[in-house]
Amino acid sequence: MSRLTTARGAAVIAAIAASALALTACTGSGGGSSSSGGGADTSKLVIGLDADQAPLGYDPLRYSSGQRMFFEGIYDSLFVLDKDGNVAPDLATTATYSADQTQLTLDLDTSKTFADGSTVSAALVKENLDDRQDADLSAYSGFATGGENEITDVTVVDEDTVTLTFAAAKPGFEANLVFPAGAIVGPTGIADRSSLDSAADGSGPLEVDESATVKGNSYLLVKKADAAAAKDYPFDSYEFKPILDPQARVNAAISGEVDMAIITADTQAQVESSGTGLVANGGTIQNIIAFDKAGATAPQWSDPRVFQALSMAIDRKTFVSAVHAGEVPTANALPADSPGYLPELETQYAYDPDAAKALLAEAGYPDGFSFDFTITAQSQRDLEALQPYWAAIGVTVNLKNASSTEEAFAVVQTEPLGGPIALTWTNPLGNVFGVLFGFANFHKAENADIQAAAGAIGAAQGDEEAQATALQDLNRSIVDAGWLIPLFEQLAPWAYNTAKVATPTFPGAEPFPLLASVTPAS
Repeated sequence: MSRLTTARGAAVIAAIAASALALTACTGSGGGSSSSGGGADTSKLVIGLDADQAPLGYDPLRYSSGQRMFFEGIYDSLFVLDKDGNVAPDLATTATYSADQTQLTLDLDTSKTFADGSTVSAALVKENLDDRQDADLSAYSGFATGGENEITDVTVVDEDTVTLTFAAAKPGFEANLVFPAGAIVGPTGIADRSSLDSAADGSGPLEVDESATVKGNSYLLVKKADAAAAKDYPFDSYEFKPILDPQARVNAAISGEVDMAIITADTQAQVESSGTGLVANGGTIQNIIAFDKAGATAPQWSDPRVFQALSMAIDRKTFVSAVHAGEVPTANALPADSPGYLPELETQYAYDPDAAKALLAEAGYPDGFSFDFTITAQSQRDLEALQPYWAAIGVTVNLKNASSTEEAFAVVQTEPLGGPIALTWTNPLGNVFGVLFGFANFHKAENADIQAAAGAIGAAQGDEEAQATALQDLNRSIVDAGWLIPLFEQLAPWAYNTAKVATPTFPGAEPFPLLASVTPAS
């Protein structure tokens, strides 16, 4: 009996079906059993993950959203993601912009308490954000001077109100203040950040049980005795186990060593055939990204038809089957369940080498051209698979191995294309201004259609119909311009014990569930 549940749209279902993972409405008790003989055992939830959740200690600002599930019960954040992936208030209860959107005033919940007995305050929030120049705090990098989301000043208005001032208008800035950048560290951690190497300092309802934790091997989170919000977490404790080998994680989920585990797309069939529960969430698109959109490195890169030809030359279905089995081929920049998804793009940019050659000829390159593409160990397999598709339409790609990380990053200035790059569209304006018009736009290219769509998204806050239209316009303008050449939608599959855990759900396109949303099986 199948226990596969898909968390996102028809494209995800189709991809999993194509992987021979039969979808039925049957249920069962695979992946282990309850220890109580009645309801599910809620004494401890054991979670298998693909990375150490605290290799640099317990400072949340040193991490990315990949550690959110672990840290979100320990630290409160200015804003959080709700069950649908929308930005919701947390420590910041209301947010008000100035007329020109260069200032954001936050009213704060000052009831949350830290271990030393102090509470959240406007002064503490300012102290946190004033560390944005600290290069070790990677979550703050965009807030620092010259960053794509630069904060020029943080002002305490009163005890529970703070105002952020930006270098430029920043509509929708709340999305940048979810975890990790929105996490608020307590006074002890702020006074001595090195103390966070060994002890967390958060106001959340969970804390690390150091006596039961072995760093790098197993982390145990338990409820604080006096935390009212602890009731939102249905298990008594949460154990996080880093299991780096993908096959070992699958084995741990099937055997019952862990109650749930993030797995790789190509191991879904094994989980399904074992009778263990399986749910897959999508939402992250892997793309080839255009660095030269202005013809700075060669004239052809100023013509959208060239990018369109490269897109139409790719047999995405065969490419994904060979290199990323279990993922979802797509020609859309936005994921399948986004209001901005356009099915017609899948037809318009379907595999058609003859049409791709015709486009090149129209652009003035009937005999094709050649260009350099710097690769890393992580991207080599992808580019070696794409290389023959482009050669078939007369475009020669000279693959070069990067000799250092610095060289890999420097190609944004000297080469026309890069990637694959993964983009999750929870914050569309962040991708537009931080990526497309940010680090990937060294040559300062302009695109009126993309800019207009982004402006419409910012203006459509709270209007679902207008926002959907703006997202569709953004999707089409990005793909038609070739600023992104989408390859596939990346899945985040989870195996889980159906006797212990109800089917996990995800906040929008996030690969990790909200920890509090993981509930016992009924």
